[in-house]
Amino acid sequence: MKKIIRFLIATFIGLFLFWIVFRTTDIEELWKAIKSCHLHWFALCVLVILLSFLTRVIRWNFIVNSNENVSFRHLFTSTQIGFMANFLLPGRIGEAIRAGMLTKFTHIPLSKSLTYVALDRTSDLIGLLMALIFALIGFHPKQDIVLPPDVLNVTIPANLIQKTALLTMTIIFLIIIACVFYYLYSHRFLTLIKKCEKVLGERVVHFITKISENIRDAISMIKNPKAILGAIFFSCLTWGTFWLSYIFLFKAFDIQYPWYAPPVSITLLSIFISVPGAPGFIGQFHAGIIAGLLLTVPTVDINIARAIAILGHGANFISVIVVGLICIYIEQLSSHPSNNKTSNLSNQTSV
Repeated sequence: MKKIIRFLIATFIGLFLFWIVFRTTDIEELWKAIKSCHLHWFALCVLVILLSFLTRVIRWNFIVNSNENVSFRHLFTSTQIGFMANFLLPGRIGEAIRAGMLTKFTHIPLSKSLTYVALDRTSDLIGLLMALIFALIGFHPKQDIVLPPDVLNVTIPANLIQKTALLTMTIIFLIIIACVFYYLYSHRFLTLIKKCEKVLGERVVHFITKISENIRDAISMIKNPKAILGAIFFSCLTWGTFWLSYIFLFKAFDIQYPWYAPPVSITLLSIFISVPGAPGFIGQFHAGIIAGLLLTVPTVDINIARAIAILGHGANFISVIVVGLICIYIEQLSSHPSNNKTSNLSNQTSV
């Protein structure tokens, strides 16, 4: 019941934002704005979005395969299926689904898969931090900015990006400290747990011990400089593809914008979609893009801004769903009994 209530509240938030952004829209003018899109630039935007799927998986590959031997296909399909779930389901449950898919495909313990996902999210924050730094370099208003009341009717604090950057740095620092602390002192924790065996019982102690060892094994990637640097590099590259996709999207509508408009838009979009909302980030996604444009290009035509938000959301949503469904089909096809029989027969023949 609580999950249903949370889902309804989150959906209401997203739909309310969507209504706020589009409530004064002239449909004819909006359609004219959408038709003014240059398709070749929009196609490049979609292509870069698809490229970001690869860089994201390569980033996770550095983390997972610092300890494991997982094929790129399983990393890609588990990531994209989880990513699709993030777009279709509330509460970022797709991250748990990604871990579950990795466990299903590779038999890596779930606790270990969840740790790999958490480490990947941490490296993702480092890429976000780079985008925030660029946004801070170019965009630093001296006073709060009030957006037009007929669009968002909200006030953007002048120090919003600074606060977001500080919060991101704090979260990254705390996660790193927690990982190092756990890695160094997990043996003491396990020793303490084993002393409580008479109270907790043998099964409970064995269960906690196994999970703790799995988490420690996953965290041990922090000893691998190549894995850390590779994950950070591809995290920054992934956020770079987001930046490039905005450049192509703005060019598709002949927007004249300052160089810092893409990182500011990325920052605001990240803030908006961090709040629980409707499936598909409906409302949040549109509000983030429109707010970013209004802040950095105050003279932009509001219908053009709305058209950019609609097509930008559509490009991401459709790409994620289509690739996710293809990944589900690939994994179902590979696990089909007839394929397993063929594989077993080939193995017997080779023996």
